[in-house]
Amino acid sequence: MQQTADRPAGRYGDRSRRPTPALVAAAVAVATAFVGWVVWAALGAAAPGPRGEVTAFRVVSDAQIDVRVRAEGGDTARVGCSIRALDRTREVVGVAGVWLRPGTADQGEKWVSVRTRDRAVTATVTRCLEDG
Repeated sequence: MQQTADRPAGRYGDRSRRPTPALVAAAVAVATAFVGWVVWAALGAAAPGPRGEVTAFRVVSDAQIDVRVRAEGGDTARVGCSIRALDRTREVVGVAGVWLRPGTADQGEKWVSVRTRDRAVTATVTRCLEDG
C-alpha cells in the first residue's frame, strides 16, 4: 500500500499569494537601476568641475562695481566664470564674464568691472565652465 504525502493545510501558505516571477524580476530591475543611479550620482559629486568665488568687491558708483574673482579646479588651462551684481533687494543689476587660469599665480585671480543699471551692494559667481 502506497501513501501519498499531502501537505498539511495552511502550513506553507497559499500559492496564489506568492509573488509571480515577473513581479520579482521587475523589482530586481528597479532596484538595480536605483543602485546604478546612486553610483553615477556619487561619482559625479566626487569629481566636481571648476568653481569660482568672490574674494573682494568695491562699489565704484551707481553704475559700476569692481569684483575680485578667484577660480579653482578644472582640468583645462582656462575657466570661464559668470559674475552677477546684486542690489539691496538681491535683484540682478549687472552681469559680466571673466576667463581665468587656475593654478597660475597671476591669472588665477582677477579684478573685473561689472557695469550696473542701479547701485549694486554685492556680487556673486553664478557658475564656472571649463574651456574646451
